[in-house]
Amino acid sequence: MATFSSNYSAILSLTGGGAANLATTLGVGNTTGGSDIEFSSGDGVVTTANGAGPGFDLGVTAGAAGGGNFDGGDLNLGGGPGAGTGVDGKVNILGDLVVTGSISLTNLLSGTLTPEGAVVAPVSTIFQRTDGGAGNSIYFKMSGAGNTGWCPAGPPVFDNLVSVGAASFMTSRAVFDDPTGLGVENLAVFWNGVLQREGGADDYTVVYGGAFATITFIATPPATDLVTLRYLPA
Repeated sequence: MATFSSNYSAILSLTGGGAANLATTLGVGNTTGGSDIEFSSGDGVVTTANGAGPGFDLGVTAGAAGGGNFDGGDLNLGGGPGAGTGVDGKVNILGDLVVTGSISLTNLLSGTLTPEGAVVAPVSTIFQRTDGGAGNSIYFKMSGAGNTGWCPAGPPVFDNLVSVGAASFMTSRAVFDDPTGLGVENLAVFWNGVLQREGGADDYTVVYGGAFATITFIATPPATDLVTLRYLPA
Protein backbone atom coordinates (compact mmCIF):
# COMPACT_ATOMS: atom_id res chain seq x y z
CA MET A 1 0.00 0.00 0.00
CA ALA A 2 1.20 3.48 -0.79
CA THR A 3 0.02 6.84 0.47
CA PHE A 4 0.08 10.10 -1.43
CA SER A 5 -0.20 13.62 -0.06
CA SER A 6 0.41 16.95 -1.73
CA ASN A 7 -0.74 20.54 -1.61
CA TYR A 8 -0.35 20.77 -5.38
CA SER A 9 -2.19 19.33 -8.33
CA ALA A 10 -0.74 15.99 -9.36
CA ILE A 11 -1.53 12.75 -11.12
CA LEU A 12 -1.99 9.60 -9.06
CA SER A 13 -1.64 6.53 -11.25
CA LEU A 14 -2.57 3.06 -10.03
CA THR A 15 -1.95 0.00 -12.16
CA GLY A 16 -2.70 -3.66 -11.54
CA GLY A 17 -5.15 -5.02 -9.01
CA GLY A 18 -4.74 -2.47 -6.27
CA ALA A 19 -8.19 -0.92 -6.17
CA ALA A 20 -8.78 -2.01 -2.60
CA ASN A 21 -5.43 -0.53 -1.51
CA LEU A 22 -6.28 2.81 -3.12
CA ALA A 23 -9.72 2.88 -1.55
CA THR A 24 -8.22 1.99 1.83
CA THR A 25 -5.64 4.74 1.46
CA LEU A 26 -8.39 7.26 0.77
CA GLY A 27 -10.47 5.83 3.58
CA VAL A 28 -13.67 5.54 1.55
CA GLY A 29 -15.51 3.25 -0.81
CA ASN A 30 -14.97 -0.43 -1.40
CA THR A 31 -12.05 -1.50 0.80
CA THR A 32 -12.73 -5.22 0.60
CA GLY A 33 -10.94 -6.03 -2.64
CA GLY A 34 -13.54 -5.28 -5.31
CA SER A 35 -12.82 -3.43 -8.52
CA ASP A 36 -14.49 -0.15 -7.55
CA ILE A 37 -12.55 3.05 -7.08
CA GLU A 38 -14.36 5.87 -5.32
CA PHE A 39 -13.29 9.35 -4.36
CA SER A 40 -14.80 11.50 -1.64
CA SER A 41 -14.09 14.96 -0.35
CA GLY A 42 -15.75 17.24 2.13
CA ASP A 43 -15.46 19.97 -0.45
CA GLY A 44 -18.13 18.54 -2.68
CA VAL A 45 -17.15 15.28 -4.43
CA VAL A 46 -19.16 12.54 -2.76
CA THR A 47 -20.00 8.97 -3.72
CA THR A 48 -21.78 5.99 -2.32
CA ALA A 49 -20.44 2.45 -2.44
CA ASN A 50 -20.72 0.77 -5.82
CA GLY A 51 -21.08 -2.69 -4.38
CA ALA A 52 -23.51 -4.07 -6.95
CA GLY A 53 -20.91 -4.71 -9.62
CA PRO A 54 -17.58 -3.66 -11.11
CA GLY A 55 -17.20 -0.13 -12.32
CA PHE A 56 -15.91 3.34 -11.66
CA ASP A 57 -18.31 5.36 -9.52
CA LEU A 58 -17.68 9.11 -9.33
CA GLY A 59 -20.46 11.26 -7.94
CA VAL A 60 -20.43 15.03 -7.89
CA THR A 61 -22.84 16.69 -5.46
CA ALA A 62 -23.05 19.99 -3.66
CA GLY A 63 -20.96 20.12 -0.52
CA ALA A 64 -19.90 22.61 2.10
CA ALA A 65 -17.67 24.41 -0.42
CA GLY A 66 -20.44 24.72 -2.99
CA GLY A 67 -20.00 21.70 -5.25
CA GLY A 68 -17.56 19.92 -7.49
CA ASN A 69 -16.19 21.25 -10.76
CA PHE A 70 -14.64 19.70 -13.86
CA ASP A 71 -12.51 22.26 -15.71
CA GLY A 72 -11.38 21.64 -19.27
CA GLY A 73 -11.63 18.61 -21.51
CA ASP A 74 -14.60 16.35 -22.12
CA LEU A 75 -16.60 14.47 -19.51
CA ASN A 76 -17.94 11.32 -21.15
CA LEU A 77 -20.82 9.50 -19.46
CA GLY A 78 -21.86 6.07 -20.68
CA GLY A 79 -24.49 3.60 -19.58
CA GLY A 80 -23.21 0.64 -17.62
CA PRO A 81 -24.23 -2.20 -15.27
CA GLY A 82 -27.60 -1.67 -13.69
CA ALA A 83 -27.79 -3.00 -10.13
CA GLY A 84 -25.48 -5.86 -11.07
CA THR A 85 -28.05 -7.43 -13.40
CA GLY A 86 -26.64 -6.41 -16.77
CA VAL A 87 -26.19 -3.35 -18.92
CA ASP A 88 -29.12 -0.96 -18.74
CA GLY A 89 -27.62 1.65 -21.08
CA LYS A 90 -28.73 4.60 -18.96
CA VAL A 91 -26.96 7.58 -17.46
CA ASN A 92 -29.00 8.71 -14.47
CA ILE A 93 -28.84 12.31 -13.28
CA LEU A 94 -30.34 12.49 -9.81
CA GLY A 95 -31.11 16.17 -9.64
CA ASP A 96 -31.36 19.26 -11.80
CA LEU A 97 -29.30 19.54 -14.98
CA VAL A 98 -28.33 23.14 -15.71
CA VAL A 99 -26.64 23.80 -19.07
CA THR A 100 -25.07 27.16 -19.89
CA GLY A 101 -23.88 26.10 -23.35
CA SER A 102 -25.40 23.89 -26.04
CA ILE A 103 -26.47 20.25 -25.89
CA SER A 104 -25.66 17.80 -28.68
CA LEU A 105 -27.83 14.68 -28.86
CA THR A 106 -27.84 12.04 -31.57
CA ASN A 107 -31.58 12.51 -32.20
CA LEU A 108 -31.70 16.28 -31.68
CA LEU A 109 -29.77 18.23 -34.30
CA SER A 110 -29.53 21.85 -35.34
CA GLY A 111 -28.19 23.89 -38.22
CA THR A 112 -29.06 26.27 -41.01
CA LEU A 113 -31.11 25.68 -44.17
CA THR A 114 -33.40 22.71 -44.74
CA PRO A 115 -32.06 19.29 -43.68
CA GLU A 116 -33.77 17.62 -46.67
CA GLY A 117 -31.04 16.19 -48.87
CA ALA A 118 -28.32 17.45 -46.52
CA VAL A 119 -28.53 15.87 -43.05
CA VAL A 120 -28.23 12.10 -42.47
CA ALA A 121 -30.25 10.86 -39.50
CA PRO A 122 -32.52 8.00 -38.40
CA VAL A 123 -36.30 8.19 -38.28
CA SER A 124 -37.71 10.24 -35.33
CA THR A 125 -34.77 12.67 -35.28
CA ILE A 126 -35.66 16.34 -34.68
CA PHE A 127 -33.80 19.10 -36.54
CA GLN A 128 -33.85 22.66 -35.21
CA ARG A 129 -33.35 25.11 -38.07
CA THR A 130 -31.65 28.16 -36.61
CA ASP A 131 -32.39 30.34 -39.66
CA GLY A 132 -35.98 29.13 -40.03
CA GLY A 133 -39.19 31.01 -39.51
CA ALA A 134 -42.87 30.33 -38.94
CA GLY A 135 -43.63 26.80 -40.08
CA ASN A 136 -40.09 25.60 -40.77
CA SER A 137 -37.96 26.17 -37.67
CA ILE A 138 -38.43 22.48 -36.68
CA TYR A 139 -38.22 19.40 -38.93
CA PHE A 140 -39.07 15.76 -38.21
CA LYS A 141 -37.30 12.81 -39.85
CA MET A 142 -40.22 10.68 -41.02
CA SER A 143 -38.67 8.05 -43.29
CA GLY A 144 -35.39 6.54 -44.44
CA ALA A 145 -31.92 6.28 -42.96
CA GLY A 146 -30.17 8.72 -45.29
CA ASN A 147 -30.49 12.47 -45.79
CA THR A 148 -34.04 12.47 -47.18
CA GLY A 149 -37.43 11.98 -45.54
CA TRP A 150 -37.48 15.24 -43.56
CA CYS A 151 -40.72 17.20 -43.10
CA PRO A 152 -41.28 20.68 -41.64
CA ALA A 153 -43.25 20.52 -38.41
CA GLY A 154 -45.48 23.44 -39.41
CA PRO A 155 -47.89 25.01 -38.75
CA PRO A 156 -48.74 25.92 -42.36
CA VAL A 157 -48.58 29.54 -43.46
CA PHE A 158 -51.16 31.48 -45.49
CA ASP A 159 -50.80 33.87 -48.41
CA ASN A 160 -53.99 35.85 -49.10
CA LEU A 161 -53.77 37.32 -52.60
CA VAL A 162 -56.21 39.55 -54.45
CA SER A 163 -56.54 38.64 -58.12
CA VAL A 164 -55.59 41.24 -60.71
CA GLY A 165 -57.09 39.17 -63.51
CA ALA A 166 -54.03 36.97 -64.13
CA ALA A 167 -54.04 33.17 -64.03
CA SER A 168 -50.80 32.68 -62.05
CA PHE A 169 -50.05 33.33 -58.39
CA MET A 170 -46.78 32.95 -56.48
CA THR A 171 -46.24 32.00 -52.87
CA SER A 172 -44.23 34.41 -50.74
CA ARG A 173 -41.91 31.62 -49.55
CA ALA A 174 -40.49 28.34 -50.83
CA VAL A 175 -42.96 25.46 -50.49
CA PHE A 176 -42.13 21.99 -49.16
CA ASP A 177 -42.85 19.76 -52.15
CA ASP A 178 -42.83 16.39 -50.34
CA PRO A 179 -40.05 14.96 -52.55
CA THR A 180 -40.07 11.48 -50.99
CA GLY A 181 -43.85 11.06 -50.96
CA LEU A 182 -44.47 11.26 -47.23
CA GLY A 183 -48.15 11.94 -47.89
CA VAL A 184 -48.33 15.20 -45.94
CA GLU A 185 -50.66 17.98 -47.08
CA ASN A 186 -48.09 20.50 -48.21
CA LEU A 187 -50.24 22.86 -50.35
CA ALA A 188 -53.90 23.82 -50.53
CA VAL A 189 -55.37 26.45 -52.87
CA PHE A 190 -58.66 28.30 -52.26
CA TRP A 191 -60.59 30.58 -54.64
CA ASN A 192 -62.99 32.84 -52.72
CA GLY A 193 -62.81 30.31 -49.87
CA VAL A 194 -63.53 27.24 -52.04
CA LEU A 195 -60.88 24.51 -52.04
CA GLN A 196 -59.50 23.89 -55.54
CA ARG A 197 -58.28 20.60 -57.06
CA GLU A 198 -54.77 20.21 -58.39
CA GLY A 199 -54.34 18.92 -61.95
CA GLY A 200 -54.37 20.05 -65.53
CA ALA A 201 -57.84 18.55 -66.00
CA ASP A 202 -59.10 20.11 -62.76
CA ASP A 203 -58.59 23.60 -61.29
CA TYR A 204 -54.87 24.47 -61.21
CA THR A 205 -51.29 23.29 -61.73
CA VAL A 206 -48.29 24.01 -59.54
CA VAL A 207 -44.56 24.32 -60.20
CA TYR A 208 -42.21 24.07 -57.19
CA GLY A 209 -38.72 25.43 -57.09
CA GLY A 210 -36.45 28.19 -55.86
CA ALA A 211 -37.74 30.75 -53.42
CA PHE A 212 -41.43 30.22 -54.22
CA ALA A 213 -44.01 28.04 -55.98
CA THR A 214 -46.16 29.13 -58.91
CA ILE A 215 -49.85 28.20 -59.02
CA THR A 216 -51.61 28.60 -62.37
CA PHE A 217 -55.40 28.37 -62.59
CA ILE A 218 -57.07 26.67 -65.55
CA ALA A 219 -59.79 29.34 -65.40
CA THR A 220 -58.47 32.80 -64.52
CA PRO A 221 -59.94 34.26 -61.31
CA PRO A 222 -61.57 37.63 -62.05
CA ALA A 223 -59.99 40.81 -60.67
CA THR A 224 -60.64 41.45 -56.96
CA ASP A 225 -61.38 37.75 -56.25
CA LEU A 226 -59.51 36.35 -53.25
CA VAL A 227 -57.01 33.52 -53.72
CA THR A 228 -55.63 31.90 -50.57
CA LEU A 229 -52.54 29.68 -50.58
CA ARG A 230 -51.97 27.49 -47.52
CA TYR A 231 -48.67 25.59 -47.45
CA LEU A 232 -45.79 24.15 -45.47
CA PRO A 233 -42.73 26.33 -46.05
CA ALA A 234 -39.59 24.47 -47.13
